[in-house]
Parts: sequence; C-alpha cells; structure tokens
Amino acid sequence: MVNRIIIFCLLIGALNSCEKKDPCDVLIDGVYQFPELPENHAMTIQEVKEFWDLPKDICGCITTEGLIETCLNYPELRLIFAGSNPQTGYDLLVKDRFRGIRELESRSDRGTGLLMKYKTINPVGYDPNWDLVKIGKFLFEVMNIEVIFSQYINLEPLTKDETIELFETALIIYDLKLGDIENYSLFGLEFSMALLGRLMYANNYNKIVDLYNQNNLVFELLNFYGPSTLETVELINDLSKEYLNQLNNN
Repeated sequence: MVNRIIIFCLLIGALNSCEKKDPCDVLIDGVYQFPELPENHAMTIQEVKEFWDLPKDICGCITTEGLIETCLNYPELRLIFAGSNPQTGYDLLVKDRFRGIRELESRSDRGTGLLMKYKTINPVGYDPNWDLVKIGKFLFEVMNIEVIFSQYINLEPLTKDETIELFETALIIYDLKLGDIENYSLFGLEFSMALLGRLMYANNYNKIVDLYNQNNLVFELLNFYGPSTLETVELINDLSKEYLNQLNNN
C-alpha cells in the first residue's frame, strides 16, 4: 500500500513538472527584463548578441505595448547611431541582431502602439540639473522612438485619424526641441521632420514627393535623417502644417 502511495505521488509530481509554463511569466508589467551583462566577461560579439536578444518564445505572448517598451529598453539600441547614418544603424546594427524589432514590425497594431507611446513623450522633460551624460541619454531616447516610428513599415498601418494625431504630436515635439535647440541642435530636429516627411512621402503628398526628387537635402533627410540645414527642416515643418490642414479639411 505504501509503495502504491509513493508511486502515485511520483506520478503526480511528474505530471506537474510536465505542465507547460507561460514564458511571459518572466515579464514585469508586461515588459521583458534584459539580463545584466557580467563584468569582465569574455563573451564574443555573437555571444553578447544572443545574450541580449529577445527569447523567441516571448514573442508569442508579449503584447505590442510591452514589446515597444522592450525595444526601447534594448541595451544595444544605441547602435542606431553607430552606423554610417541612423538608418543604416537601425537596419544593420539593431534590427538585424534584435528579434524584438523584427517582431514589432510584424504586429498589425504596431502603428497604434507606437502612436500611443509617442504621445507620452516630453522632449524637454529632463531635469536641467542632470549631468550632461544623463541629459544626452534622455535626448537620444526621444530620437530612438522617432527612428523606430519613422520606418515606413511602421507608418503603414496608421488610419487617417491616427495620421492627424501623429502630425499634431510631432509638430508640438518639434517646437519644444526647437525651443531647446542648445541641447538638441539641428541633429535632434531632423528626426521629428524625417518622421513627418516620410509619412507625407508614404501618402504621396505631391509637394514632398517633388522635393524628394529635386532637393538633395530633403532626399538625405528622408532617407538617412540628414545631414540637413535648419532651412530644410523648417521647410518640412511648413509642409507638415499645410498637409495637416488638408487632412483636417477633407
């Protein structure tokens, strides 16, 4: 009798251990927590890439909102600015090595999720008493989401109402950056206008299409986020306001 009880308990234990666990149980507030890279590690570049990659099984259960936050927390997101230009950095140094970015681009609600996140951005929400390194990190975090959002594939799903919201939001963010140009510089302004310029181009707004084909600075801005001039980004800003008025009146 005792032997039967022991066998029964072992069977129950075996069944419990075979229960499939939800891989997203490891998420905190729906966001993946990246492991901390050990100090003085001897990992190769490939091993570090795998160490910080988003586990494949997480992709099946993480929400788009949680995925966006995860992408923005990716420790190697800074590599966007390590390429010959931010677009190359995004494509070859971030998207190519991080599953999370590729997963985000496959989500049908990616545009809605990115818009919700973008609307929470305050580009001057840093503490002016922070040291320059911390302020710089904050500024690049604002530009990071603009790079991700401005990918044509992520702009594609936006509805007309969402497009209007994006223009309204980005124009406010641009004005706030312009008022803080001492910190953002022309470089920081370019990302907001590349975002709106790409959206107008994707929507075949004839004025931006003509500029794209005829003005090399506009071409560079929309493809590579610059280099540009203040006159060029202001030109895109004016066209964005004009296009927004058309959207509101149609």
